Amino acid sequence: MQSGPYNTPMALHREPFSAIFWVILAPFLIPVVGSAIITVLWPGYYDIIQDPGASREAIGQVWMLLAMVQLVYFGLLTLWAERVGAGAFAGDMRASQNWIIAAILLGPVILLAPNLIMSSLFGGEEGWQYSGDVNTALFLPQNWGASYLIYALVLAPLVEEVTYRGVAMGALLVRGVPPVMAMVVSSAAFTFVHLQYSIPALIVVFLAAMGFAWLRLKSGTILVPILAHMSANGLITFIASLAPPPAG
Repeated sequence: MQSGPYNTPMALHREPFSAIFWVILAPFLIPVVGSAIITVLWPGYYDIIQDPGASREAIGQVWMLLAMVQLVYFGLLTLWAERVGAGAFAGDMRASQNWIIAAILLGPVILLAPNLIMSSLFGGEEGWQYSGDVNTALFLPQNWGASYLIYALVLAPLVEEVTYRGVAMGALLVRGVPPVMAMVVSSAAFTFVHLQYSIPALIVVFLAAMGFAWLRLKSGTILVPILAHMSANGLITFIASLAPPPAG
């Protein structure tokens, strides 16, 4: 696999329109199609994701199905990346021991620092992260199960980093886009697919994306931002697990 700037696969120069599809359209289209199929097979699915009082078992089933949709998305993305010659992860998956340690240590800082800033601006008010139409019961620690944890700690970081720090940044870099601009554009695309969040939370998402993009550039490998993202989600999940359950 021929490498270009920042150890980016030169094959990402090919098929720019299909790269745009995987970065902008597919993150919306595949979950929508997947949810439509799930709704046909399980008519109560939509009611559960809208019901604040849904049972832990029902919410666990929802997360299991969402994890399966993510797996399908990643499988299709991998097939495309392999076909164009960019490798399954659209970048090098090797990293030195020092970079692995740095990823694990810096990941939580990259995500937690802007979270703390925004949380302090909102006085610690609960629910500031989500837009008004999101059922926050889906994310309460008492409703977590294995499916949610796999989704949040493994699948989401892996798929998002390969998509945005792998395909998106890589396709920009090999076409001569300056590194800072590649960071901004790919981070903006990453933020765009998180519209379930509030405006302040979207700022957190963008800043975190810039941090993961910086790690991708500095390390020259997609493995480092993947590990950093997993580490960050792990710490946020651990902190959230310590919160007392809501009254009532």
